[in-house]
Amino acid sequence: MSMRMIKQRTRRGRAIWWAAAAAVLLLLANHVFRMGFLLPLQGIRDIEERQGAPHGETLARLWTPEVHATHLVYLRGSEKAVTIADTYLTVYGWMGGFGWTLDCTEDAPLYAGEMTMRQDDQTETVCCYYGRVDDPDITRVEISVRRAYYVDGPEQWEETANLPVEGEDFIVRDEGRYFLAEDVIDDRSHESYHRAWIIAYDEDGNVMEEFQIDQGTHSIYF
Repeated sequence: MSMRMIKQRTRRGRAIWWAAAAAVLLLLANHVFRMGFLLPLQGIRDIEERQGAPHGETLARLWTPEVHATHLVYLRGSEKAVTIADTYLTVYGWMGGFGWTLDCTEDAPLYAGEMTMRQDDQTETVCCYYGRVDDPDITRVEISVRRAYYVDGPEQWEETANLPVEGEDFIVRDEGRYFLAEDVIDDRSHESYHRAWIIAYDEDGNVMEEFQIDQGTHSIYF
């Protein structure tokens, strides 16, 4: 064996050793200082633990580069809850951001929540609407995003987006049917605000449920 091959193997071995040592140090830093994670899912589980939510099954994942180049949003579901949470990669590893958990133990036909996120210096707001449908008679839901405006009186609402979920758009699990819809609002004026309503229909088009989504989390990243 030539000296060049020996040196190459030695360098390769050192590189592997340093990579393993870096991974161990990152794990120790996470365990002691809670600074970062090796995997994005660890950041999501950290959010679940902070909220006291059960660890669910990953149902869907979105990449939302409008918030951060590595920003990921996870939808997680279990028998009793639905959680939405986000994570992003930093020099310390994957960091858990924010999240919101819907309690699905109230025997309701439909559960819905939202998560909005934006960078402080950007005008685009990423809006994620999510939930679970337990009523088998509900075959379609719509997320109606509306903008508030005023004309010589109380506020009025104008629909700016309609996000339908039906058929194969639902994520089907034993516990129910889940959904995750995304809308990006680019509001340069900052003079209006948006709210979302969810409308549920049966197969004949009759409205079964309709309410404003008032559960969720709204975050600004700096």
